[in-house]
Amino acid sequence: MHRTVLSLVLVSLLALPVRAQNGEAPLGTLLPDLTVTYMQGGATTLHALAGTRGTVLIFWSNACSWIEQYEARVMNAANSATGVNVVLINANDTVAFPQEARPGKRYSVPYVRDAGAQVARTLGAVRTPHVFAFDAGRKLVYAGGIDDAPADPAAVQVTWLMDTVAQLSSGASVTPQSTRAFGCRIKLP
Repeated sequence: MHRTVLSLVLVSLLALPVRAQNGEAPLGTLLPDLTVTYMQGGATTLHALAGTRGTVLIFWSNACSWIEQYEARVMNAANSATGVNVVLINANDTVAFPQEARPGKRYSVPYVRDAGAQVARTLGAVRTPHVFAFDAGRKLVYAGGIDDAPADPAAVQVTWLMDTVAQLSSGASVTPQSTRAFGCRIKLP
């Protein structure tokens, strides 16, 4: 009897979302169905941008120098995806920082604006870049950084984003589930 009760308690605890680092949304949080706007114009929703095997949101910026360091690595991860959609999302204040209001570069993945920073606030995004990966069931399974060497692609030892995309593409469990995001602070409106 005691083992049965203990087993039920443990199973119920495992079903609860795990709190990620740095005030990020807890793992297990569902992909919010919020409206965003393409940087070139036109509205869509995060659910409309979702992939069949997963969705990776990466908070992005037109003015952060770290973005330039990461562009090629992010595009490589996106190009390796099968059924996983990678979406760049800009949540910076366009009034205080007019360069964020510009359409920015054109990428091979969607680049959208989170005008009121509702997505950023919901997920607890604080950096550009800051990665939030959702599985096929639209549950948050990874939050954090792109890799362990932001300033030097040649020094990368651990490729968190690339590994996450590969794991989602194959339907495998994502590990690790949380790392530290590195980059410029998001300037919320």
